[in-house]
Amino acid sequence: MAEHPGIDGYCYFNQTGFWVTPLPRDPDFVEYAKVGILGLRGPLYRGKDQGPLITYNFEGRTITTYMDSSHYSYDDLYGYSLGYLQGQGLDPELVKNSSQWVTISRQKCLDIQAKYNFQNEELVLADWLDDNQVLAVKVMCSATLSANLMRSDVKAKAKWKSETDCEPITARDFAKHHYIKCLLGCANSASDGAYLNVRACLLENHIGHFSDCPFSPDVNF
Repeated sequence: MAEHPGIDGYCYFNQTGFWVTPLPRDPDFVEYAKVGILGLRGPLYRGKDQGPLITYNFEGRTITTYMDSSHYSYDDLYGYSLGYLQGQGLDPELVKNSSQWVTISRQKCLDIQAKYNFQNEELVLADWLDDNQVLAVKVMCSATLSANLMRSDVKAKAKWKSETDCEPITARDFAKHHYIKCLLGCANSASDGAYLNVRACLLENHIGHFSDCPFSPDVNF
């Protein structure tokens, strides 16, 4: 990407992962967030606060959420770790201004790299694609959830043996996953941040969704 300035990485690597989908030139991030929310919801969505209450042990803090769909276990903690949830300092009105939201995302990307100093060998696209499910298993470890249904090679790479013998997710893991989206274009990292922001909020030690939050998109929950 450094050798091809101006290229949209999500366009060039389109659909190498299900989340790698190019944006229009001037995206409406709220609308794209809604598409992501509904696209991931699936037939097993239980309804707001109808899923099991799960507890994360993450970076020395205990946080709860309702896992109303399976991907909530990943996305809730991912958004919290990056500081993108409502209630973590970002005015939810900002996401409605696309250029301003990209600027916010660009700064967050710079802050991430300043903190973690990722090296080039850590930022390989193929590894990023392969490790998405590995991170999901590590999240399951942080929430003491079973990963028995995951592929054996994924569990091995995540060092998962059981709910109590496993390697939990770290803030650095999440930051690296997001930072590659930054390198593929800040509009793409901004879209990721918008999705995380409009769907959830931090309420003390609990992550709430939709009507719990100051801003909630119309997604017919």
